[in-house]
Parts: sequence; C-alpha cells; structure tokens
Amino acid sequence: MKFDHRVAVITGAAGRIGRSLAEKLCAEGVAVALADLAAEKAEAVAASLREKGGNARAYSLDVQAPESVQAMAEQVLADFGKVDILVNNAGVWLPSLVSETSEEQWLRMIDINLNGTFRVTRAFLPSMLANGYGRILQLGSIAGEVGLPCYAGYSAAKAGVIMLTKVMAMELAKKNITVNCVSPGMIGDDIKSTSYTWIGRTGLGEEVADLLLFLAGDDASFITGVDYTIDGGRILGPHGNDL
Repeated sequence: MKFDHRVAVITGAAGRIGRSLAEKLCAEGVAVALADLAAEKAEAVAASLREKGGNARAYSLDVQAPESVQAMAEQVLADFGKVDILVNNAGVWLPSLVSETSEEQWLRMIDINLNGTFRVTRAFLPSMLANGYGRILQLGSIAGEVGLPCYAGYSAAKAGVIMLTKVMAMELAKKNITVNCVSPGMIGDDIKSTSYTWIGRTGLGEEVADLLLFLAGDDASFITGVDYTIDGGRILGPHGNDL
C-alpha cells in the first residue's frame, strides 16, 4: 500500500474499528486526526499512538451539530494543512420495533448515521477538490444491504449511506477522489464461534480496518463506488448448520 505524506480523518475514532484503523494508518506514516463525541477516549487513543511514534491528534465531534462539524474541520485543516483520507465511521444503533419507534428515535438514527456522514463529507470536500486528491470511505452495514429486524432506522440510514457513496463516486470520479463503502456484520472485540456466518465465527475491528486501509491507499485508485461486505458470509443465505 502506498501513502505519500497523507493526512487522514477518522470519525468515531474511539471505537473498535476507528482505533484499529488509526493504528494501521499511523504505522504507514499517515498523520491521523481522531474525531469522536467521546473526546477524552479519542485523546487516549491519540496519546497511545504518539507514544509509538505516530502523528495523531484528537478532536471533539458531534456529527449531529453542524457547528461542531465545521469547527472540527477548520481545526484539522489548520493543524495539518490538508485532508487526503476521510473515514466516516461515526454511528450508533439502537433496537426498536417499527411499531414502537418514536419519531424522535427515528430521526436520531437518520441524523447520526446518514446526515452526519453527509455533514462531515461536505466539510472536508472543498479541501479535497482544491488539492485534486481524496479517498472518502463510508461505514455502511449489512443492515443497509438486507435489513435487520428491530433496527429499521439504522437499516434505512445505512442503506442511504451506501447510495450516497455511489452518487458521490460518480460525481467525483474525474476529480481524483474515490468514494467507497465498507459494510461490516457481526464484529466484536474478540472472535467468537457462531452459526450465523458461513465462516463460523465473528469478526474483529482490525479485520475491517485492513480493508479500509487498502481502500485508503494510492494503490486503490481504480476502485470507486463499491460497497464491500465484510461479514463472514452472513448474508449469503442458509448458514453452515443448515447443511
């Protein structure tokens, strides 16, 4: 993978996927801005990366607040001068049957997972266009591909993220900016056996981060508008224990 003096922003950077990706990017010499609503946790991750020789800084970010998004973007650009790689990883999911979901709950799911992705992207896109380079990576979900009972708002929002990815990829293709989506399923802190995937286990945040790392590099310049499922085969059909 090639990274030529790149700067990356990761939202939701204190989570398992965000942390893993930040570590991998720093190891490749990429300067990383870690943005998260849990600013203290993001700072702890950044401090750990700096102790290992990485170039990392933490920023407070509430993707539901346009002023917070804009302030974070302005500070990152002031600190690093540019942003080459944007990873829209911030998100939340809460279980609720459609019949029991309030309008407030529905709007929150859409606002954080879909509108937040739009807000952060729009804040950094002018800089990428001006520099003539960009790698935009969205975190989707298998819930956005096939749906998930009790998670209608989350599923709808992630489906929107996947389609937003495709539209932006078309709009930015000739601007040297690629846009791709990674849709995980059954990711945890530890590997556990399960009958719900064909592979027979759950996945790790670092496995998702490996895919994101490849897509963030210069070597992925001919890949855009793709939604990559990384779920151990969970959505393929009847599972292994059915055979």
